[in-house]
Amino acid sequence: MVAERIYAIGDVHGRADLLRALLAHIGGEAPDGMVIFLGDLIDRGPDSRGVLDLVAAHLRANPASRLLLGNHDWFLREFLQGSLDASGLELWADRYGAMGALRSYGISDPASDWQAARRVVLKRHPSHLQLLAGAEYCVVKGDLCFVHAGLRPGVPLSQQSPTDMMWIKEDFLDHRVSFGHLVVHGHSPTPSGLPEIHSNRIALDTHAFRSGHLSAAAFDGGALSHFLRTTVTPDGAVGIEHLG
Repeated sequence: MVAERIYAIGDVHGRADLLRALLAHIGGEAPDGMVIFLGDLIDRGPDSRGVLDLVAAHLRANPASRLLLGNHDWFLREFLQGSLDASGLELWADRYGAMGALRSYGISDPASDWQAARRVVLKRHPSHLQLLAGAEYCVVKGDLCFVHAGLRPGVPLSQQSPTDMMWIKEDFLDHRVSFGHLVVHGHSPTPSGLPEIHSNRIALDTHAFRSGHLSAAAFDGGALSHFLRTTVTPDGAVGIEHLG
């Protein structure tokens, strides 16, 4: 039985404004609560750097909280480690939002000199590589399994691959049988735009970078208590909805 309050936060994708408001609300609702960031902190939205700063600060202040590595975060980690080859850089830039993420560091044209961009980030924000290098692929708390993308059906939890846990989609989403744990995940935006409860999983990616709705699930004693979701007014003020 899991006794503590746990919050799982879905894909942030560069929306530091939404994450800041959500973390402030969580801090007021349960100051001792554990936060599990489900990954994909960066790309798409306008302030990837700011999101990483917020998460790093939260983890320093709340060492029980955890960060999972999303597939977008993987690109930045590999880039900062010098492990991303030319084809990886091209893929990140063309399909996954590298330009916007690196511009949030004040780099106007990252692709003109990738190595110079890497040196800028490492010099100005060395904690960001430390943050991503320390991220996990899966966190299990009692009957709950927290993961970025999902699990491969038919594979024991101990044998799940990092690639599947960061990238899997249809094979996981179409599976209707229990995985042995209730899986809490992001990665695949929900069709409804709301947090969704399925028989074997809870989905929390609500397209925050586009919709303004960053979602979190709160668990008490291992059981779902409620959802939180950010809202944005026409003048840009961020509020919090309590769902369920």
